[in-house]
Amino acid sequence: MLHAGYSIADITPAFGAAGPGGFAPIPRKGIHDPLRVRAGVFTSDDAALALVGVDAVSLKTEDVTRAREMAAALSPIPADGIIIAASHVHTGGPSNDVLGTPSDPHYREQIVRQIATAIAEAARTAVPAEIASASGRAEGLAWNRRWKMADGSQATHADPDAEGVVERAGPQDPEVLLLAARAADDGRILGFVGNFTCHVTIMGGPLFAADYPGAWSDAMEAATGGPLVFLNGAMGDVTQVNKKLNRPQKGSDGVRRFARMLSGESLRLLAEMQFADAAEIVTAGETLRVGFRHPEPEQLERDRETAAKAAIDDYSREAVFARERLMLAEYTVERGEEACPMICARIGDLAIASGPGQMFCEFGLDCKSRSPFAKTMYVSLANGNAGYVPTPIAIATGGYEPTLCRGSKLAPEAGGQMVAAQVRLLEALR
Repeated sequence: MLHAGYSIADITPAFGAAGPGGFAPIPRKGIHDPLRVRAGVFTSDDAALALVGVDAVSLKTEDVTRAREMAAALSPIPADGIIIAASHVHTGGPSNDVLGTPSDPHYREQIVRQIATAIAEAARTAVPAEIASASGRAEGLAWNRRWKMADGSQATHADPDAEGVVERAGPQDPEVLLLAARAADDGRILGFVGNFTCHVTIMGGPLFAADYPGAWSDAMEAATGGPLVFLNGAMGDVTQVNKKLNRPQKGSDGVRRFARMLSGESLRLLAEMQFADAAEIVTAGETLRVGFRHPEPEQLERDRETAAKAAIDDYSREAVFARERLMLAEYTVERGEEACPMICARIGDLAIASGPGQMFCEFGLDCKSRSPFAKTMYVSLANGNAGYVPTPIAIATGGYEPTLCRGSKLAPEAGGQMVAAQVRLLEALR
């Protein structure tokens, strides 16, 4: 018999905590809406799966590993059956080291414990359930932010009307994938898992905010009684920004627009779903070893000079990236390769492919097209954080995302290797 349970835990930091999302720390002065961990747990007679969404820009791989192990000790969910993904919200707390903003070890510990608590509580309160899944679309919300230039280079967030701008350099993915669970006895909605592909950069400002993932979950809970666990797709080069679209794209109005469209499509899908009280649960995983890109010795020498001259509170782009490359050089020597935990799962006819990269959209579409399953959620920033994973062409042609730093450090072939591993794992789930 299938069982399902959901739980929510708060991870809103104290006022004044410096949040990531730019080149300098942004002290948060209040709360627009709380930051949360949302967990959905699904168990059968012989298998279990936990899907967890975290309102954070990203999570350190070692923190996710500890959270999975802690949750496994507190619940019947094995560590290798737990997928934990950061939403990539830019108005969150100091969960990771991001450009000029360091993480806070105490806050990271809070997140680890709240993830484990949410999983354990979802498992404890799980009830006999029926599930269903469906695929829809939310057109006109998200766009590829990279542009081809006339000189052969690529630029991030270029003005499409500027001289030398040719066309968008990559795709976007408007698919909305929804997993729904309801109680077997009375049909009440227990919760959802939702998958959409877009940066979480709408709110901005000095307040803690969960942005559109939190608003989508809140809207679904208000409409149905069940929360939504958000899993972001291959959004490394996809945002809400479209300079030719006269619609709200920033602030509360932009968040409300996203929430209305995503919840509206979700409710449409829910109305047509065919629920079943049995679903096979299968997981498969591996740790993929991926190489690095390395700063050139000449570049490092210039970076040492720049860092030595810069004041400690100099958060200029030049100073921040100089410091980043110096720290990256030490990191690559220490690690040798990046360990990337890849976890794939299937619940019924819905597949989930996850990995720690902030993947370019092209990779997510490639994985979904090669998946043996008709419905495949592609999940970025899951199981840890390996940083941006641009395409080889993007690395060769420039723009913001491939700029060498701790958040963009993997070799050009990394994306292809990750997708190949995910497809292998998906094949093993059949």
